[in-house]
Amino acid sequence: MDDHKNLTSIFIVPRGSSEWKGNEAGWITASGWAAAGEQLWGDAVVTTTDGLFNPRESRLFPKGNENSSVRTSSTSIKKSIRKLVPEVFITAYKDWKLKNSQPDVWPIEEKGVLGGKEVKMVWERYDLCARPGRRLADKYNVALVTSVEGLAVWEAEKWGVKRPIWGKDLEISVEAKSLKNSDLVCCVSQEVKDTVISMGIPESKVIVTPNRVDATLFNPEIDGSEIEKQYNLKGKKVLGWTGSFRSFHAIDNIINAFSIIHKKHPDTLLMLVGDGKEYDEIARMVKENNLSDSVIMPGKKAFTDIPKYVANFYISLVSARSSEGFHYSPLKLREYMGAGKAVIAPNAGDLPTLFNDGSDLLLYEAGNYNSLADKILTLLENPKLHEVLVNNSKSWFEKEGSWTHELKRVCNILKIQY
Repeated sequence: MDDHKNLTSIFIVPRGSSEWKGNEAGWITASGWAAAGEQLWGDAVVTTTDGLFNPRESRLFPKGNENSSVRTSSTSIKKSIRKLVPEVFITAYKDWKLKNSQPDVWPIEEKGVLGGKEVKMVWERYDLCARPGRRLADKYNVALVTSVEGLAVWEAEKWGVKRPIWGKDLEISVEAKSLKNSDLVCCVSQEVKDTVISMGIPESKVIVTPNRVDATLFNPEIDGSEIEKQYNLKGKKVLGWTGSFRSFHAIDNIINAFSIIHKKHPDTLLMLVGDGKEYDEIARMVKENNLSDSVIMPGKKAFTDIPKYVANFYISLVSARSSEGFHYSPLKLREYMGAGKAVIAPNAGDLPTLFNDGSDLLLYEAGNYNSLADKILTLLENPKLHEVLVNNSKSWFEKEGSWTHELKRVCNILKIQY
């Protein structure tokens, strides 16, 4: 580490530290990459539009997003107002607001902020706005790596959000131009990679880098005793899920599957950790199905506390309403496996090609709660298979599961020393 005392790496997140509420995963993945940079070179700087931070600070962003399961009526009021405004105008306003939120000079560009340290690499999270990545890479004569989880115009269209007048121009003059300026484009899935290449980016500098985990947080040695005691989990088989309560995640399907499971295995509990606009609806569904005594909904928790909950999961669940348009790389799946857990996930996106069904994890038909229930029953009634999945999760974690593994691969491609 002494040899690295004067080295650093720069990780750019093109938002303010209090922004991106509802997309905490964006901060988590950026912070995971940065934590890997810190491990390789002894130091890493996460830079935003409003400051410089270390990875431990940025993994708790957005600021002001307190851990609470309390919801107010403001969301309903905003929804009512939004219904009166055509979606195209809302999208145009958001694009304008994002463009104008970018400073002319970023805090990372201020003189002397790095204290004379040698920069080894510049990484930036892709977003639909101007970023200082290319300027900084040229300044320090290092490679620029761009991480893409979804292209703005393309991804929005998949969700039915149109930019009828300015969308194509954004793709050509902003998105494609930005990606062409990178030395390496890291895409979260094969579908995203194919889309990037279709925009004219040379295939030779586009790779797939699926989500990984911060090994300092998620690993098989996590101590979950505090949560076990708090919720009286001892002797129970906990089916667990973490994330945001959104329709996309089809948590109602998890409830329906658990209703089937719990009748056959009354020693099971379901723990849903998180919050979001579907939270109240799911709580109502739990009550209507007479599951209140067997479903635990702790609310939103700090990301650094999530591993303590996952440590208590006997079976960890990834859910999705449909396999259509599933271009994501589920972060929670990697977190579960990093913690050494048996995982059940939807047969969607890249998952069937990245993991072996029946040995790495179990895949079910996305959106089909009966299929999900069948897979859960299989694991509950086959301890040997459960042990196989647990052991293979641990093996995956050791071989390739951390962000450090992924960053080393990037460095090897770009011939960056570490």
